[in-house]
Amino acid sequence: MTRLPIHVQRQWLRLSILVLSALASFALGWILLDSGQYEDYEQLVAWIGLFVSIAALLVSLAQLFPTLPPPTDAGQLADDLAVSVRAQWEEEVAARSLRTPRVIPLDWSATRRPVAAPPEELHRGASDGLLLRPSLNGRLEGDFDAAARRLAEGYRRTPAGRLVVLGEPGSGKSVLAAILTLGLLAEREAGAPVPVLLTLAGWDPLGESLKDWIERTLGTAYYGGRTEIPRMLLQAQRLLLVLDGLDEMPEAARRDAVSTINTTCGDGVGVVLTCRSTEFQDVIAGGAPVLRRAPVVEVAPVSTTDMIAYLSDINWPDGVQWEPVYTHLRANPDGPMAAALSTPLALTLARTVYSNSDRGPGELLDFDSSHAVQDHLLDHIVTAAYAPVPGRGGGRDTDGWERDAKQAEKYLTYLAVYLQQHRERDLVWWLLSQRLSSPLTGLAVGTAVGLLATLTMIVRILSVGPGGDAPLPEESVAIGVGCAILATIVWYAAPGASPGALSLRREGSLGRLGRGFSTGLKLAATPALPVCVAGGIAISFSDGWNEADLVGIIMPAAAVCGGVLALCLALAVNSWLDAPPEHSKKASPADLLRQDRASSLTGALAGGALFGAIVVPLCSITWSTAFILFSAATSTPTPFSTVTFIKDNLSSNFGYGSTLAFILTAPLPGAVFSLLILLTRAWPRFSILRFHLAIQGKLPWNLMHFLSDARDRQLLRQSAGTYQFRHIRLQERLASLAPAQDRSAPGPRTGQRSFQVATGATAVALLLAGALLIPGTSDRSPFELIDTGRVTLMTFDPHERNALITVDVDGSIKKWNTETGGEIATPGHSAQAQNFKYPAKFSGIPIATPDGLLLHTKVTSEGKVAPRRSYELFPWRKGEPSRRVKSTEGSLNYASSGLRYLLQTDAVESKYSLRRLDTQTKAKVDCKVPGETYGPRPWIMSGNGARAAIGEGQRIYIVDFADCRGTDDLWSGNKYIDSLALSHSGRELALSAGGVTWIRTLAH
Repeated sequence: MTRLPIHVQRQWLRLSILVLSALASFALGWILLDSGQYEDYEQLVAWIGLFVSIAALLVSLAQLFPTLPPPTDAGQLADDLAVSVRAQWEEEVAARSLRTPRVIPLDWSATRRPVAAPPEELHRGASDGLLLRPSLNGRLEGDFDAAARRLAEGYRRTPAGRLVVLGEPGSGKSVLAAILTLGLLAEREAGAPVPVLLTLAGWDPLGESLKDWIERTLGTAYYGGRTEIPRMLLQAQRLLLVLDGLDEMPEAARRDAVSTINTTCGDGVGVVLTCRSTEFQDVIAGGAPVLRRAPVVEVAPVSTTDMIAYLSDINWPDGVQWEPVYTHLRANPDGPMAAALSTPLALTLARTVYSNSDRGPGELLDFDSSHAVQDHLLDHIVTAAYAPVPGRGGGRDTDGWERDAKQAEKYLTYLAVYLQQHRERDLVWWLLSQRLSSPLTGLAVGTAVGLLATLTMIVRILSVGPGGDAPLPEESVAIGVGCAILATIVWYAAPGASPGALSLRREGSLGRLGRGFSTGLKLAATPALPVCVAGGIAISFSDGWNEADLVGIIMPAAAVCGGVLALCLALAVNSWLDAPPEHSKKASPADLLRQDRASSLTGALAGGALFGAIVVPLCSITWSTAFILFSAATSTPTPFSTVTFIKDNLSSNFGYGSTLAFILTAPLPGAVFSLLILLTRAWPRFSILRFHLAIQGKLPWNLMHFLSDARDRQLLRQSAGTYQFRHIRLQERLASLAPAQDRSAPGPRTGQRSFQVATGATAVALLLAGALLIPGTSDRSPFELIDTGRVTLMTFDPHERNALITVDVDGSIKKWNTETGGEIATPGHSAQAQNFKYPAKFSGIPIATPDGLLLHTKVTSEGKVAPRRSYELFPWRKGEPSRRVKSTEGSLNYASSGLRYLLQTDAVESKYSLRRLDTQTKAKVDCKVPGETYGPRPWIMSGNGARAAIGEGQRIYIVDFADCRGTDDLWSGNKYIDSLALSHSGRELALSAGGVTWIRTLAH
């Protein structure tokens, strides 16, 4: 088993200590908060201090295992990069079969074209001009390693370490560049410059400087996007630039490219540049300067003798006869056949086509032009690459290979057309999503996220049960709509992302944490500032500012601040984990994909877990703090700032009434956060795109496996973390065979910005429509405080939403809007004030029911039968007649809407027996509740008969008739309770104390 490096072991050990301590502290804090035993400032502060001390101790312990610092010396960094570059190109050379059977012989000599620097400039600084001449005439042949060594030795004899290699298409310029790179790496001394082979097709000299492009390319390929190390190496002149394919750049950019190379790469920076002969001559003739102090060599066509010798060394399958072709080549060394096979590209194509098919090379004699021969080989290369090797068993699967070859050619043609449309050679997987995704993909992704969130909330409702802590079904739909809108906005707001890497590094932690935190602040400020300004202006021009408006703004804003803080902390954690590696890694598209997948999942899950765990507690804490401060500033009776009040707020306003509620609720915001983070990363977007294209049949399901397999079959090659077709001719040929409508270049996306604006407007419209059309979402009133004055009785009006009926100490009956806090002007009521004077014919305390005022008659008794009482109901609504409730046994405390349920109590030995009687079905539900702490006040009941409550002093006790479970200590105020009321659904509680009425939403 491979042993992890010591610095990696120490990183994991330190991180494990910190994570375990954080989880332990959170668990202990939750247990203490859930127990409700610590209710004053001193105890709360003491426990917080304990947690801080424990955290400090564990952080100090973690410092005993510091990570080893990364290398900072340019020489060490260059040595580290050299290992990765050599491993990459050794693998690539093996994939291209450049070592088998032997290197194709190549000759080069000083070019006769007017494209080189003057001789006096070439020799400036050299002790002997003769040293230059051997390097301008050379031959590459024989063993690969020996040829690479000789090529490197010839390059080192150039005085300035600069060279231009020209040649015809397919003449082997890229092969020479790769062999030269490996030859220089094999003989490289410690601390010397590192040869890095880069393809110029991906550089736009008009939009990006050469330095920035080199740093970005090397950073993406070898350092997980980190550009500091390539910048350091470039500044220290520890890079030898092998720039391949100037001709593959757009024609308009080539002249600027040569000028920029001259300007950027001064003396001391080695440069090797490859280009087609004609294209380079056109660039110089067009006004571009020659490459300073760089001799120019030109690769000669492969001679007929070398051509025949190379083909003869191949172990051809039985029946493949090359003798007729050899005879023709010897007889016509200047003919079309010799010209067609005079490049390494054509020779390797011929080797593949006739080694893996039943075709004969004699068919090449039927063509009368070199282009026709090369096009014929290109047309059959894909089929030959997927054909089983003749005469070999147990190799590739021979079943259906022709079908696989046709399907592969279809996929490769689609990719070739894509690259041609964008005038590129590099197939960069993380750019595919932003270029090929449909404009409607964001809407589809947002809809899927919204449906998933809605389904999760429905599962939570079913798990908790109808009387538990679950939200209402309409609230679940609202949450789903909100998640869909957020996901859609995130998709269009963050279209491009480069692959990241996961590395647990201490260096730069503060910067990464700060970037993540500031990103959260910017994201929150973007929608918050316009909303706050617009709301302030609207209120200022309406009725002006008042206390109710301030409460309605400050309290939600405080809760939002808690959510923003949680968002910033979670993004900081996500940013910290997305840390580029300290050491270079071998460039590979599959490796970059795996690194980004690990970084995306780890960062999103860690940030989501933190966000889900802290968002609701932080919202509750900021809400409670703002409420206390506002109440203190306005001299309003307030509850104390205690753990009990925070727990009360968590349960009533934020749905965390129990540990089960926390377990079922916390994962939802965490999962939503994780999904939104993933939508900004390269790997998830690439995965969505490849599934979409696979459904359309344009690309395979496992695209990366297909590309890797095509590379193994020598149809593609790798370069600096990207795939390329093995030659531009193959890319051009496949693209030319596609239908004309597929080959048309994509037009400029002039409407994309308009589409994104339209999408944003649609999202806002959906949000407003959801708020207006979804029924019941206003049940949880945002208004928390109503200045009702002293109240003796109150009840929710069953006929009007958001209406509360109160009876004050003078017997006055008023109605209040629980959303606005204002008094509702109503006509007179049939329940007259004199009914509160307790006339002689009535006895006991009046009961305010949803239907009206319930007054006791005198107690009657018939012999030994238990005393009976009769009750008379005076309706609240004027014009309705009074009703008489039949005599009942026991004490009647409450009657629900329509007199459906009657609530009775019986006290025996300090224990209450609470009974709910259904007057229609005659069913009875009895619950035992503690009675020693409650006085003579009557119980109240919700209109649906689901819950009952009683308040005495500063305590509230609520009973759920579904399981007789009781909840105590819901009120932590500093005023005695005057009256209580439960809404029809039992989810809202009205509490009057000290002349102020609070409307609270109950989660249990």
